Amino acid sequence: MLEKLQAEVDGQKIFYLQKGKQGPPIIFIHGVPTSSYQWLPVQNLVSSYVTTYNIDLIGMGKSSKPLTNWDYSFKNDAKIIAALMDKWGYEKMIVAGDDWGGGIALTFAALYPKRTDLLITIDPVAYHQWPVAEIEAIGRLSMIHDDGEFQKAVLDFPSKISMVLREMVYKPGTLTSRDLVHYLEPFETVDYEKGGSLLNGDAGYGQLKFEGIKALAKRCASLDPNWMLKLDYSAITSPVQILWGENDVMMDPLARFQLKRDIINAPVRLQIVERAGHLCIVDRPGFIAESILDFITEYRGLQVLAQPYMGGLSEPEGTITKPYFDRNQE
Repeated sequence: MLEKLQAEVDGQKIFYLQKGKQGPPIIFIHGVPTSSYQWLPVQNLVSSYVTTYNIDLIGMGKSSKPLTNWDYSFKNDAKIIAALMDKWGYEKMIVAGDDWGGGIALTFAALYPKRTDLLITIDPVAYHQWPVAEIEAIGRLSMIHDDGEFQKAVLDFPSKISMVLREMVYKPGTLTSRDLVHYLEPFETVDYEKGGSLLNGDAGYGQLKFEGIKALAKRCASLDPNWMLKLDYSAITSPVQILWGENDVMMDPLARFQLKRDIINAPVRLQIVERAGHLCIVDRPGFIAESILDFITEYRGLQVLAQPYMGGLSEPEGTITKPYFDRNQE
């Protein structure tokens, strides 16, 4: 069972899921427009071997969503991660990030090299290839300051998020409506058990959460390619694993070679994830979990795991493992 916990940093509450009490600590950082649920399938698989922490970034998921007086930048996200490590009692951790989380993980490793045990990035935002058009469109919503006009502009926001997410996976059917409930929870109510109807105004579902949408729009509008273009990759000194979905349509896979070129003071392992799109941790959670454990043992030895890893996490050839989102595991 996952522990649902909160930590407070700089006056903001950060939600996280913790599982596993033994083995090296690892922090999972999600991308956009998702939350800690994105990493949940992998977290469940590896937590028997390592100690896992799976966070919601500020402004997303169940964490605080400040709309004023907050610096939505990767540099500030990295600072928050360092503060979380202090609260959890770790001098350093394995840092794993996907998409935005991959960019944040790279930023953290460059700014806090002594606090980065190992670095794992999966389809990270990189260089000048982002923000992509879908994220720019969300960011433009932050320019609407009239509440009435904003509410009209976001009436179809959940359906647009659903379409974006289905673009990011290898097969659209990988994400069912049941799966999407968890991704949409920060943006609309999803209590279908309550019943009611939207027409009558008493539905337990489909009511928009404007604060969550505004916070995401502000984060998207704050994105700056210079964060990654000007990052000092030579400051990264921990071993790096770069995983890339073979069918990623969001990021240029050639960026993995640019990263290997620029990370000159650490060994870099490049690995393609077959039959996977941009959200390859959703497409292939077993493969990703196995790759992470293999990477850890390659550089830290077999003995660091809480128990010997004997295989069995990766999916059989030709199949795609479902995300296994279960309310009982939240």
